[in-house]
Amino acid sequence: MKLFEVYKLHAAKERLAAAVIPIAQRYRTAGRVLTWRLIHEIEKEALATLREAGDLDWEYVQMATSSEWGYVPRINQPADLEGYDELPIALTTIHRAYNVCH
Repeated sequence: MKLFEVYKLHAAKERLAAAVIPIAQRYRTAGRVLTWRLIHEIEKEALATLREAGDLDWEYVQMATSSEWGYVPRINQPADLEGYDELPIALTTIHRAYNVCH
């Protein structure tokens, strides 16, 4: 039986945040509005960065992503996270980083 190692989830969350910040800054500086579709693009880029590094347990990285949470919109409308009780760590991290970057 494999045990859940919470420190690995925390490591994945922190490294995800570190990967998201420069990506969010780049899109924000380019004047892009944060849409649901852009959130998914940023998430995809950040995950590629983490996968390339190869030093995290990928199972714990996936726990933070939108693909593990069921339906998250992929529409090209501004992302409004109000009214959601729970969202994936990746989405809230991207939203926070995007709004702090300006």
